[in-house]
Amino acid sequence: MKMAKVMISLPEGFLSEVDKAAQAEHRTRSDLIREALREYFRGPKRSKKPIESPRVREAFETLRSLTWKEKFESAKVIRKMRDSRYSE
Repeated sequence: MKMAKVMISLPEGFLSEVDKAAQAEHRTRSDLIREALREYFRGPKRSKKPIESPRVREAFETLRSLTWKEKFESAKVIRKMRDSRYSE
């Protein structure tokens, strides 16, 4: 099977967990991530509509409820939401 390479970004703490799990199972990081993705795709079929996702719906409702006091910068909002998700 021909393999293609991809580059992904992970928070350092999460990558450390991935590496520890891979080492404990005597596997490579790539093998562990491939297996995780296989399991993801084997799982229940996901909705084709992102808004049906509880996380997306919650984020949407949060954005709708905000009162903007300064110039709206979507990148700033997205960065803040992403950072808060990784700090959980």
